[in-house]
Amino acid sequence: MRRAGIWAASLVLMLVTACGPERQDDAPVVSALAEEFGFSKERPLVMGMNTSYAPLQYVDDNGVPSGYDVEFTKRLMQRMGIPFTFSPNHWDKMSPGIIEGKYDLGMLVYSAYRKDITNYSNAVFRLYYQIAYRKADYADFDFRNLKGKRIAYMKSRPIGLMLKDAEAVDVPITDLNQAFVDLANGEYDGLICYRFQAKYNIGQLGLEEVLQTDELSLEPREYCYASHNVQLIDSINAELKRMEEEGIIDEVYGQDVVSQFDIIKIPTWVWVLVAVLIIVFLLIFGLNRNMLSKRLQLAYDQMAEKNDALQVANARAEESTRMKSAFIKQISHEIRTPLNIISGFTQLLATPSGTMTDAERAEASQKVVESTDRITGLVDKMLELSEISSQVVLERNDEVTPLQIALQAVEDSGVAETSHLTFEIKEEEGAAVPFKTHLLSAVRVVELLLDNAKKFTQPAEAYLPHAKQDQEKKERVTLTITQTGDQVRFVVEDTGIGIPSSEAEHIFDEFVQLDEYYDGTGIGLAVARSLARRLNGDVILDTTYTQGARFVFTIKN
Repeated sequence: MRRAGIWAASLVLMLVTACGPERQDDAPVVSALAEEFGFSKERPLVMGMNTSYAPLQYVDDNGVPSGYDVEFTKRLMQRMGIPFTFSPNHWDKMSPGIIEGKYDLGMLVYSAYRKDITNYSNAVFRLYYQIAYRKADYADFDFRNLKGKRIAYMKSRPIGLMLKDAEAVDVPITDLNQAFVDLANGEYDGLICYRFQAKYNIGQLGLEEVLQTDELSLEPREYCYASHNVQLIDSINAELKRMEEEGIIDEVYGQDVVSQFDIIKIPTWVWVLVAVLIIVFLLIFGLNRNMLSKRLQLAYDQMAEKNDALQVANARAEESTRMKSAFIKQISHEIRTPLNIISGFTQLLATPSGTMTDAERAEASQKVVESTDRITGLVDKMLELSEISSQVVLERNDEVTPLQIALQAVEDSGVAETSHLTFEIKEEEGAAVPFKTHLLSAVRVVELLLDNAKKFTQPAEAYLPHAKQDQEKKERVTLTITQTGDQVRFVVEDTGIGIPSSEAEHIFDEFVQLDEYYDGTGIGLAVARSLARRLNGDVILDTTYTQGARFVFTIKN
């Protein structure tokens, strides 16, 4: 009977889509703002509608657009005086529809990879992930270890990367309602979706006695309006702010939806740990800023009678403020994941001993230790910030060969043991000829470049969700060593995601990260260039290389 209902609903949806978008009879009086954007009763704003997002937006059995988003959009458009109409479509048609201009407006999950081809409003609210699975499997199912398990999900880049890293069998699906039925029938080990989707579908299908859910420690996603028209988005942002102040968002979405996104409870000791870490980071930053301030004061004293001295001091102060803001933002992002892991596993360890085996407790303890080590490593990286602003030339008294430097850097970075790529060292002219340098610093520069290549060289499908996998292609990292005349060259090439030529210098600034889905502090390349220049050398990005990224580290011998 339930399958018959699903097919009936699908038939209704096909009829609604075939008949075109449904025009709203209660369209508002056309405002001057609507006329400015070219909307009228004859040419209303077309609102793309995702039929797979029940209860936020869907088409009911009578073919009528329904859901919290539908009601909220009606309120928004009426307040702005814009005539509108809904155009229902399947979820995987929504993003292309907005990007291609088929719709004037839609509601999407924010994606950094689409921000340059469409415009997003401020978040209406945030969506959190859950994993659903059968209660009968609870004794054996461990959502912390997904290796080999069949996990269904509606196609999403962050989820796809997470499942690949966990070595799970990922199964993209398009019909979430049917996927819950299939999960209950044992076709999958788990199903990942947003909380509101899990709660709604389990309730609608009457599977409360069969399925249960658990939280996933993944970054929440922002739920926004999206449009090609940036002026329309700016106007919507202004109206959203007023509606939030008036409590209309809570009024429309109510306890059934909005309250779901506020249920994570973080223990007090975690907040204390965060506060301590922030204080430590700010102290480190303060030391660096104090060093910069002394240099600024010396420059000011020497050029007190010149007007440009004040301009230089002001410019550096503004840059220091910018660095502080970027620092705090990046650190907050970087420590969130290990803190979530520490919090989650600590709570598991605190449960009665009968609920976990000794092996599980040992594994949970190991995860806590690994996350603590990750935070400690982050503090060590912050200490390297003092190296970035240093102008002291390094003493070059170590007589070594370029090959010795390369081999030590390869060992320290672990790039040769990385499973997802092929690594190769190419020895060219002069690779075994000794020269004088500062060994530890030279090794560190090459190690940082190898770390960067390793991090951003992934299989094509990992960073291009719609790309077809090339079975013949193997991702590679290559280190080439050359010494000719008075110059030693270390060239690190990879077949990774590449770097736009317009960012060739920006990537060497502190805290810069071009891709939000990769971990890191954004200081590795800045430290590498600083050390290279103190060795009477440099690090540059070769913008002529288009198969990935190529960094060239040179030292004058």
